[in-house]
Amino acid sequence: MRIPIFNLDNNTNYKKEYLKMIKILNSKCITFDKKDYTYFDYINNHIFHNWKYRKTYLDCFEYLDSIGINLKNKKVNKDSFLNLLEFILNMQLIIDNIKYYQDKTKISIKGKSIINHNIPIILDELGYQAYRLEDRIIILEKDINYEDIELLLPNDILELLYSYKNINNNSIKMKRLILNKIYNYLEDNIDKYKTLNNQIYNTIKLIVTKMGISKEIDKKYQDLSNYKLKKYYDYCFQMICYLVKTENINKYRDEIKREG
Repeated sequence: MRIPIFNLDNNTNYKKEYLKMIKILNSKCITFDKKDYTYFDYINNHIFHNWKYRKTYLDCFEYLDSIGINLKNKKVNKDSFLNLLEFILNMQLIIDNIKYYQDKTKISIKGKSIINHNIPIILDELGYQAYRLEDRIIILEKDINYEDIELLLPNDILELLYSYKNINNNSIKMKRLILNKIYNYLEDNIDKYKTLNNQIYNTIKLIVTKMGISKEIDKKYQDLSNYKLKKYYDYCFQMICYLVKTENINKYRDEIKREG
């Protein structure tokens, strides 16, 4: 019996994928400002210095060596390979977020395929997933304990809001995790936020405590689909943004009144 091509097993061999990836990225697959580069030379010359998580490393090759990647060596272990994928995704995040580089950078079709198509498939086959938290991307195992991710979340309320806005996997668990941490911040400052807008605060509290964010879903809401729950989580997020911004908005209003 014929097996459709969509059902064929694809047992990812990360060592083969590494060699295929390095072969493409070590070719002149990028044109920037009318000059051709290998992927890593381009990153080293133009992008790496913009990455605030590079610690004290002065070039990307030194950094790659620190995570177990030697581009001249065809041998690689699984951890080092995943480190490389995480590095590439973080470099792409910088390119996508800085208009100057986004406009002037052209990557070959094979290079784009490696970054945008192959990496997500490889991660999925290996049992991993990329998560965006604030201004960085981390690779973690699927179905991990989300308390582990919570340790990586920022503590600053504005950075938490930014993290929620940039969840790129639409994970309901990630939405719950970040909203719960934001709500804990609101609770720590409950008098201020209830005074700013008690009705909105209570609506946020209802969603967080009754719809599966901080506790099990209340019986009243157990029939809600994941689609509806995610919609209400996004409503909750918008209300939180309004509530957090209200304090500054009131300050701006009062300052303008004083000027008048």
